[in-house]
Amino acid sequence: MTHDLAVARTTEEGQANLDMWGYTVHESFLSAPELAQLRERLEEQAELERDAGVATLSGSGHAAGDRYIGAPRPGERIGYQMVSHLVNKGRVFLNLVHKQVIHDYAAHLFRGEPYNLATHNGIILHKGSSRQVLHADQQAIPLMLELPVMFTMMICLSDFESDMGATLVAPGSHRFPSPRLDADPTGQMKEIGSELVPMTATAGSALFWESRTWHSQGGSTSDKARVSIGCAWAQHFIKPQDFFPAIVHDDVYETLTDADKDVLGFRVVREFGGAIGPRSPGDDRSNLNVRYPYIPELVKGGTKHAIPLGLTKTAESSPH
Repeated sequence: MTHDLAVARTTEEGQANLDMWGYTVHESFLSAPELAQLRERLEEQAELERDAGVATLSGSGHAAGDRYIGAPRPGERIGYQMVSHLVNKGRVFLNLVHKQVIHDYAAHLFRGEPYNLATHNGIILHKGSSRQVLHADQQAIPLMLELPVMFTMMICLSDFESDMGATLVAPGSHRFPSPRLDADPTGQMKEIGSELVPMTATAGSALFWESRTWHSQGGSTSDKARVSIGCAWAQHFIKPQDFFPAIVHDDVYETLTDADKDVLGFRVVREFGGAIGPRSPGDDRSNLNVRYPYIPELVKGGTKHAIPLGLTKTAESSPH
């Protein structure tokens, strides 16, 4: 039986889709001005990174062995470009991660457990980009869990058509163990009674799938570029792909609000993880809810000195 794509126009519909199928296509996630602004900023950044010889490129796609950082090589066909760490590349990208729809989905999937942004990259696919191996994003956890530990959202800055490398998803696969990476996907689909469905969508939509759901990037045979922003969100105890407290540039850090710092992982949760100490005397970078003193190696008669701690930012947590 052919699966009808799980489409949502409200978060309630999307949450029901995630529970039933492990994914949803959320239509009209972006307004027309948001879509235009995000695409223009991403494509400008991608072009200038290529010109500067600092682009992340591949001839054959995401996670391919031929990925490199540099300028396009003469005569080479570029199938894939990633624009990494978008928080450093425009306020428009930071504004995106505050959309309430995202946090409604996170509260539902994680059942109120704290979480933070785990990765935030632009992805541009061209003709020739190859299909990705079938996998689940929490593949490394060798257990069946009641909840996902992550979810991914992909914001469509262009249409996603099946021949443009639209992400393939196995509906209902979140209720099964992760797929075997070295096995035939068709056979595994039969085993769980599912199929691989392309998540087609119009520009301005967002795709959501939780980390137990089987999926893969599709291969592109289209002359159209697939332009998107990919974000992963993880429960607070999961090591993120991108550790933003260390990645955010100093000039960007100076502009961050507390709400920005919260989603980027600057909060210590129950002293469970995520502590940030000052990197040098006078360094102001710290956790959102707790501050640690600067303490170097201290030697009698030495020149290095500790800097006593002032008042913590809040009384919610204190170092021990």
